[in-house]
Amino acid sequence: MKIILVALTVFFSTCEHADMIKAKNFFDNAKCAECHNVEDFKDKTFRKSKTFTEMKGMVSACQIQHDAQWFDDDEHDVALYLNQEYFHFTEKE
Repeated sequence: MKIILVALTVFFSTCEHADMIKAKNFFDNAKCAECHNVEDFKDKTFRKSKTFTEMKGMVSACQIQHDAQWFDDDEHDVALYLNQEYFHFTEKE
């Protein structure tokens, strides 16, 4: 039983890591940093989003405006990536 639990833990943590790599690639390939200074993400005084939900909406709006053609899951993964790297909102959908 312990082996199964360890295997599942490793599997799910590996999947989560893979999703973050995929999301970073979406972010990089869409050239989001051409419009958004990464330092702005880190500085809370410059943020337009005050919650995860607002930030996720901004991700959606940007990908539509720039015709990134992401699926909803891709948008969500990019929002999770940004939250993990910069925003650190406690609530996530």
